Parts: sequence; C-alpha cells; structure tokens
Amino acid sequence: MRVLFAVTLLCTASALAAPPPATPASGTRVGRFKPMPRDDSLKPLPAKTTGLIDFIGNTSFTADQLKQPMTEQIKEIDREGLTPPRADDAAFYLASYYHQQGYPEADVTWAIVGGRLKLTIKEGKRTYLRHVEFVGNKQVDRNTLYEYMIGGTEERDTKKAPAVPFVEGDMGSGVARVRGYYESEGRLEAKVEDPIITYTADRSAADVTVKITEGPLYRFGNIEFVGEPAFGRDQLINGLGEPITNPYTTQRLNAMEHNLLYYYKTQGYYAATVSATADPKNTTPGRLNNRLVPVVFHVKAGPVYRFDGVTVAGLDRLKPGFFEHRFGDLKGKVYTPQLLDERYREVLNTGLFTNLRINTVPLPTNEVRADFTAEEAKAKEIGFSLGYSTYEGAIAGLRLADRDLFGNGRPLSLDVDYSQRGLKAELLYVDPWFLESRFGLRTRVFAQTRTETGYDKSETGFRADLTRKLNPNVEFGVFLQGKNVDVTSEVIDPIYLGSTSYQLVSVGLTQTFDFRQPRENPIKGYIVSTGIDAGAIAGELAFGRASARVTYFTPLFTPKVILALGARAGVILPFTEVPIDERFFNGGPNSVRSFRERELGPREPHGNPIGGEAFTMFNAEVTFPLKDALRGAFFIDAGNLAGDHSDAGFDEMRYAVGLGLRYGLPFGPVRLDVGLNPMPKLDEKWGAVHFSIGLAF
Repeated sequence: MRVLFAVTLLCTASALAAPPPATPASGTRVGRFKPMPRDDSLKPLPAKTTGLIDFIGNTSFTADQLKQPMTEQIKEIDREGLTPPRADDAAFYLASYYHQQGYPEADVTWAIVGGRLKLTIKEGKRTYLRHVEFVGNKQVDRNTLYEYMIGGTEERDTKKAPAVPFVEGDMGSGVARVRGYYESEGRLEAKVEDPIITYTADRSAADVTVKITEGPLYRFGNIEFVGEPAFGRDQLINGLGEPITNPYTTQRLNAMEHNLLYYYKTQGYYAATVSATADPKNTTPGRLNNRLVPVVFHVKAGPVYRFDGVTVAGLDRLKPGFFEHRFGDLKGKVYTPQLLDERYREVLNTGLFTNLRINTVPLPTNEVRADFTAEEAKAKEIGFSLGYSTYEGAIAGLRLADRDLFGNGRPLSLDVDYSQRGLKAELLYVDPWFLESRFGLRTRVFAQTRTETGYDKSETGFRADLTRKLNPNVEFGVFLQGKNVDVTSEVIDPIYLGSTSYQLVSVGLTQTFDFRQPRENPIKGYIVSTGIDAGAIAGELAFGRASARVTYFTPLFTPKVILALGARAGVILPFTEVPIDERFFNGGPNSVRSFRERELGPREPHGNPIGGEAFTMFNAEVTFPLKDALRGAFFIDAGNLAGDHSDAGFDEMRYAVGLGLRYGLPFGPVRLDVGLNPMPKLDEKWGAVHFSIGLAF
C-alpha cells in the first residue's frame, strides 16, 4: 500500500505541470483486488458514504444485492470514513461473493473519486455444475451421496433441474461431508478421494468425479461388562441407549458410555464410573464381510446414594424454609438426577429468581447434598396494558403484583381491566404448595359490571381450585365457586333470561392431560380436558353440567407446517330454569369463526342470543410460515348449539371456512381471522372478522 500511495501522490504532483495523462484524474486513488496491508497515514474521507458507492460492469446482480456481502465493510466506512484499505476490503468481499455465485474469473478493482467509491467489476463467464459422478460406491446409492456432496437432491429430469453455480471450494467441503457420512455408517476404512474437476471448453460448466473405496462395514461385536456391574446383562444393554445392531463408530461408543453412566446415576449410583474400550483393529469376521468390534465396558457401580438435604445462599427476602419445604421430602430417598431436576425446574419457574445455580455434593455417608446459590428477582410489579378484541373492543388494564408475599414465595396479584363492555377487578392468590403439600391452591375474588348482547349485569364472587399434578402433564382438580349476579337492565324479554337476581354455589371436578410441545405455541402433542360441576341456587340444586375437549397438533409434510385438530362438546341437565349466564354460547374467535361472539344458536324474537344447554364443535387448522414470527392459517370449523339438552347431537351444524394471520409471542399468538359462512341462512351474515390473543382451540 505504501508504494501505491507514493505513485498516486507522484501522479498528483505531476498533474500540476503536465497535460492530464490517460490514468485517473488528480485526487483519485486506484487499487486492485488483492490482500493489502493497512495504512492509516492518509486522512480518511468523510463518513456516511454508503449512498456514494458506484458499481460499474455488473450485469448479473443489482446494486442492492451487491451491497449485501459488504454489509460490515459499509458499516465500518460509515463509522470511520472512506480510506484505501477499507475500499480494498469492500472489493475483496465483493469479489468473494461473485466467486461463491459461480463466477471463478470475477475480478473487482476499486477507485476513490471525489469522495465516491467506484467498484469496477469484470464478471467473466458464470460456471454451472453440470454433473457429479461417483465411482466405486456399491453400498450407498448415488442420490444419498449427491445430497451430502451438494446439499440438495438432484432432479432426474435435467430440463427441470435447477442450475447449481459451481464453486470449486464447495466441492472440497462436499467431499469432507461424504467422508463423514461413510464414517457415521460404520465404513471406517472408506476412502473418498479429492474431487476431479473438468471444465468445458468455454468454462460455462464443470463436471466433478469423486472416486470412492467403501471398505468393509464395522459393527458392534461381543459386548462385555466387567468390574462391579450390579445389574444383569439385559438391564445394562437397555442402559446403553443405542441398539447394539447399529454400525460401529467412535461417536456411538462414546454415547453408549455416557448413557450407561447416566443409567447408573438414575438408579442411585452417584459415584459410579464407566469406561469403554474397543479396538477396531482387533475385529472378528461377521456376515457379508462385516467386521465385528468387541467392546468391554469397565464398570464400578459403588454404593447407592440417598438424598441428604439442601443448603441455600444468596437469599434476601425469601425465607430459607422455602427451599427446605420444596426439597425436604426427598431426604432419605434414593438419589436420582431426574427427580432433583424436576424440583429444581419447578422452583425456577416461579419467577422468584433471576439466577439459580445448583451443585450436588457427595458426602462420606453415601448421601448427596444439593447446594443452591440464588439471586432473587424483584418481587413487586406494577404494569399497564392496552389491547383490542373484536368483541371486547378497546381494553386497558392495570396490574399490581407481589410474587413473594410475606417472603413465602407465593404470588398475590390485583388486575383491573376496563373494556368497552365493562369494568372487571380480580384479586388472585396462588399457592402451588398448599399447606406445604404437593397440592396447589388457586383462589380469586372478583367483581365486574358488564354489558352482554341483550342485557347488562353486575357480578361479585369467589372461586377456589385445589389441584394435584400426578406428573408434569397430568393434573386433577376440584373447585368451589360462589357468586352473586344481578341483571340490571335488559333488552331480552325476562322469560328468556331465567333468574335475573340469584346467588349461585357450584362445585366441580376437572382433569387435564396436557402433552403439547411447547404449550404456548404447540407444534406437536395433544391436550385432553374434562370438567363436571353442579350448581345450586338459593340452596336448591339447579343444574348439572359437563364439558370435554381434545386438541391434537402434528407437523404436516414439513416441520414448519402444523396441523391442529380439535373437538369439544358440552351438556347441561337443568333441574330448574338455568340463568342465561350459566348457559353455553357459540360463535367467536375460539369456536365457529364465521359467527361473531355468541351469535350462533338460539335467539329470542328480537334477534338477541339466549344461549343453550348443549353444544358440539369441531375445528381443523393448518398454519404455515410467512416471515419470521408471522404465520398464515387456513381453517375449517363446524359446530352447533341446542337450546334444550334433549336436542344434543349433530343437527343444525353451522360452518366456517377462512384464512388468518398469526404472530407468535412468548405467551401465545396474536390472531387475525376472517371466517366465511359457506351456507348462510336468511338471518345469518356472510361471516365475521376476529382479532384476539391465544390459541384458537
């Protein structure tokens, strides 16, 4: 670069006394694409030059496309100014981009003229990969090798085959992947030679030949366990976690060793040691010229360890007894890492900690102590929210919360929400370990004034749920609810409302099997839930009610396209007239989406919905990616609502066909759905538009 600068300055000085030469004008710095040492002795030109880049000679790519491979260099020029070294870097990366796109002879020169960076490109002829030939492969088919070599499948019909730009460096990387594939398949002696490249006369295409010597297949031979195994051979074979019929590789052997050690720890052998030895050079012949590699696992099981207890450091507000209660019942039990990890995640998910580290310490008494180091999160919270839904209208909310009430690790929250349909306040207390048991208690006190379609109401009440998780996916519960309801004004004739001022006490049972993964935005799994309850008004049994739901998620064709199927049903058995607020309603963003909220089902003479005693509902939805967290959806819904439970069934089914958008957030998707009614009746609309948050079903 110093020589280059000297020549440039000399040309500049000569220009003052001589006619302009054929070389660039005064003040122009010229460089050719090649590695160059940095020289910051010259003062850089002003920054913010990204709009002052000229591309000359580019015919295959636009200026915007060419700026992409130089993004970092352009940012540096913006920050620090335009200098010859930075211009040279930009040319280097631009030329590299051309080479990667199949232009092996591409050349880029640069010049700085009057504060502008000029990049002159000689693209040359583009070279495409015409054919890849594998020689010597007998056990592995050509399509598999091509996929590893090139990174995609080859079309049989060359007229439909996409043109693949030829990049010589990629061929070496492809050969390395083929070698790795043979090794992973137990072909330890396989030889994959460097590619032989042949260009056409005009260098517009290249053919590649790869010679392969596959060699014999290595498999696991005799498996032996020596030392202090403590378990029978069948148990230990299962503990390996890998079928012993798989081809032999070092990676599989290491995985077996790791899996067997973990198996011992899950059985309480905390200090167990496992090491595996195998020598592929010491094999015995097997069928079809296979080589069988004998493996010896050296095991020292040691004693069975038990849980001792926990210690905790770093607590500020939270009482130490919180950890003692969470882990105290483990004392004396056989140590297993799964059980400790389950309890650890349970505590971590409370949100009480910004950081929670665990260290297990073996004791001379053959016990394991769990030492925790905690960093507590801020316990008190105040928040505001704004939202909108097609039924509620505009929504504004205030939230006050303390997730560590009195230092006991239990959350208490107050939520006040105002929407165009009314005002609601709820005080919620959650105790995941009621009376330090494995039962969870959730209690809420609520009050609201609200306008529904056809009537207004005010309501106060409470609900308490006592639940028990049998495992992370299965939960059973019982609940008790009491509330006072007053219908304060109505458009609906009172004969259709039922009781307009009543005190209801209900008790019920719930059950949930939730195997969705992940639960907020599922891509696979299922959930099954049921609930039954009985309600009494003024001390007399008023009704029995039952409902059920099943939803199933699975990838469709590709992992990114998700199919969701759902079915729901419910029935009420009345002993007196059921108040309108206790009936089922249908229609809305979570049911049959060609109807607005509550609009599907029986109506009174003025057209206001009055609910019903039985419903069925079926949903099918396919979601697919659009861009980043944005997904599209296509759905079909079907459902009905019967005014009398004796009419429960599949009569009077109504339908929806529609499209939607989903934007994924950590707590679930934001949804926009447009549902069309394919067979509207005279009193039904064409469909409905819904904006909401959460899963559809």
